[in-house]
Amino acid sequence: MTLAGSGRTRTVLRWPAVLATIACVLAAAGSASARATPGGDAALYAQCRNAMQEITDDYRDADNVSVAMVCERPDGTSVDPKLWLPAAPARTAPTPAMTGDHRGCVAGPGRPVVGTTLTTVWATSGPGEIIYEYQPLDGSETIDSSGSRVLEFGPGDLAPGGSYRWRARVDDTADRASGQATFYPDDEQAWSPWCEFTVAADAVDYRPLGDVSLEALNELGLRPDRQYALSLSSRQQRLLREGTDVGRTSARMTLTGPRWADLLIQLTESAFLADEVAAEADEEDSAPPDGTVYRELVDVLSIELGGPRHPKI
Repeated sequence: MTLAGSGRTRTVLRWPAVLATIACVLAAAGSASARATPGGDAALYAQCRNAMQEITDDYRDADNVSVAMVCERPDGTSVDPKLWLPAAPARTAPTPAMTGDHRGCVAGPGRPVVGTTLTTVWATSGPGEIIYEYQPLDGSETIDSSGSRVLEFGPGDLAPGGSYRWRARVDDTADRASGQATFYPDDEQAWSPWCEFTVAADAVDYRPLGDVSLEALNELGLRPDRQYALSLSSRQQRLLREGTDVGRTSARMTLTGPRWADLLIQLTESAFLADEVAAEADEEDSAPPDGTVYRELVDVLSIELGGPRHPKI
């Protein structure tokens, strides 16, 4: 769409969660005869800048919306944003401080080895939140994380024996949402250097943890990458079938740590539901059984697995 015969703008509005839309915006009203045509680059730059500010003002109060605009000459060539938009304030890149319990930042063969997949990394900077990026050294997809001064790797983020790298920059999201039409260069200046590390090959592998909480697994003293065998009486097998989704049972059952933790959590939930039903039962009728038998089975299985006598899962 031509702007008074001199230039045009194309505005791209981007939302998180993949949704995107493109809108063409007329930045100057009227026809060429009614409004003077910009007489040179300075006038064109001003027109582009004013159009950008108008679009930014229109979406100032919109949630989860960022505005990016391309300014083009009549021949279709793009104008470098640095020529027509004021530059964003320069920020100092954060300084990498720690990778696990190793100070500083190392890349290459001397990269540190951390003993757990649940390690942390952090960088120091001035006020404001930090955005982290990390990726495997094999070139897999880069993952972003923000909102914390420290990047904490959770279950399943890292693999034993794997090598990774990370870096950090100051989060400028608030500045971008301020409503000021500003050019934010997509360059590497605001990022810290890449820092590398390797996870020890014998570290606990939390990738098989699934939906089971790490807290429950730790309370029971189980590892997610190991299997545990238990002997069950006929009564215990029946209660396990009644109170969980275990399906078939046997006198000797071998399951992974996360699966045993999941079954004990299900038994605890079944005990709670049985207590609720018993509490709401009509006193004139025979009261249904409460959840005592399920809780007792949880205690027995926890002890046999090496966990506490009365787990709080």
